[in-house]
Amino acid sequence: MNTQSFQNVITGVALFFCAQSSGQPQPQAKEILAIESTSFACSVPEQKDLIGGHLQGIQLHNETLFVSGSSKEFGFLGLFQKLGDDFRFIGLKRLATNPLNHAGGFQIAENWLAIGLEDPVGKRESIVQLIDISSFEKLQKPPAYTLRRKGEYQFSTAGAVAILKRKDHFLLAIGTWDCTTIDFYTSNNLNPYSKGFEFEKWTTWDSREAIRRKWVDKKFGNYQNLQLTQDSTGVYITGFCRAGNGSNRADVYRMDTDADPYTMMQKVASYSVQCSGDVTFRNGSGFANYNDKPSIIAVGHDLSPKMEFQIFPIKGK
Repeated sequence: MNTQSFQNVITGVALFFCAQSSGQPQPQAKEILAIESTSFACSVPEQKDLIGGHLQGIQLHNETLFVSGSSKEFGFLGLFQKLGDDFRFIGLKRLATNPLNHAGGFQIAENWLAIGLEDPVGKRESIVQLIDISSFEKLQKPPAYTLRRKGEYQFSTAGAVAILKRKDHFLLAIGTWDCTTIDFYTSNNLNPYSKGFEFEKWTTWDSREAIRRKWVDKKFGNYQNLQLTQDSTGVYITGFCRAGNGSNRADVYRMDTDADPYTMMQKVASYSVQCSGDVTFRNGSGFANYNDKPSIIAVGHDLSPKMEFQIFPIKGK
């Protein structure tokens, strides 16, 4: 591992984010944070059946690191176990097969991992799987629940999925192709194993029609990953992207569930981190708690022969 220090400039009126619904720092506008990143490189034996594709998401849950990826034949999750200050590859979980072989950005809410798999060619069909990761035995089993989507070209995909556990339901966000639109669903209870459990479509937010007058800036990205978070001030959704100028940017939106679809998401902050090597937000990123510190995590392009990722602990001045 190697360590590098750099500065991260926050813009906007405020920044609110959390990992798995736990509280995080809330720096004020234009506060400069010192961020010290730690880089990892994990050796992974050759996976002969993984042809084509690349990594697309990353989450750290307890002592297990999950990465999602696509290949020519199937989407997958790669699993790594934290051992001391390093991580060791422990195996793959195959998800859906071709044509739904494009596994995208994902999020973990307590013991539930929500991930989308889409048809990257036809772009008219996708599924979202809820996977129980409370134990390796349950992780190996089929998904507890599958949401199926089919319809309009590019607007029935599921390249970026976020999930938030609330008081009596799950909130699910599904970003379509390039996150041009985000579909929101709510569940009818908190037990995906229960008979009759289902997600119902709540609304669709369209970036092309959004009123941006009160946004901190007017930029909207082709988000590879979405993260839903909540604290005492409300519900937020953060999109992670690699911008056209090469910066790795996270845009934070405050959600107003009582507003109309044009104003329900207000951009309240935008910030960037400096990735290095093969690691970028284009491959996969999100929030994490690492060594009891709120952090940002980002991954490289490939699983094998070496999987690279970086963790950025967030610390105030």
